[in-house]
Amino acid sequence: MVQFIHQEAKEKASEIKLKTDEEFNIEKLRMVEAEKQKIRAAYEVKEKQVEVQKRIAQSNEVRFSRLKALKERDDAMQKVLAEAAAKLPGLVSSSEYPALLEALIYEGLTQLADTKVIVKGVAGGETATKAALAKALPRFEKWAKENKSAEFAAAISVTFSSESLKSGIGGVELIGFGGKITLNNTLQNRLMLAYETQLPTLRAKLFGK
Repeated sequence: MVQFIHQEAKEKASEIKLKTDEEFNIEKLRMVEAEKQKIRAAYEVKEKQVEVQKRIAQSNEVRFSRLKALKERDDAMQKVLAEAAAKLPGLVSSSEYPALLEALIYEGLTQLADTKVIVKGVAGGETATKAALAKALPRFEKWAKENKSAEFAAAISVTFSSESLKSGIGGVELIGFGGKITLNNTLQNRLMLAYETQLPTLRAKLFGK
């Protein structure tokens, strides 16, 4: 009888141990799986962060490359402008300058379209400006008769100012409407105007875009 009780106790103890081991293994697997899920989640977060950082780095690289290209293009355009500006003194001393100066004065007079205009030449170019004005004035009077009226043409009074422009290489400045409007027709100003208006064409020729 005692032996039977011992045997039953052993079997019960073995059953309890087996059940305990089984529950332990189940709990261990659950904990391991939970930790794996945490690791996977953390890895996914890290992977996404790396991908975001990679995209940011690529975007920055593209942006910096574009900025560098734009700066190189701008430097090239400024070089072209500087080279053109360096040729202005030679243009002033050329045989083509008197006709150009006359055209600048005539253009300025027709643009202002005022009866009383003051013309200023650049310092050192007063003689050339007076000569060009003498040729441009009859053309302006003829233009006024054809496009304005005989009364307007008769009232025309264009005077050469004794005050020359302090800076500039060539060209003129015209003042009309009682000093309210000033038209800058100096070579530097016309160069900048041509540069700005022809910028797309220049870029296309230099860079193909």
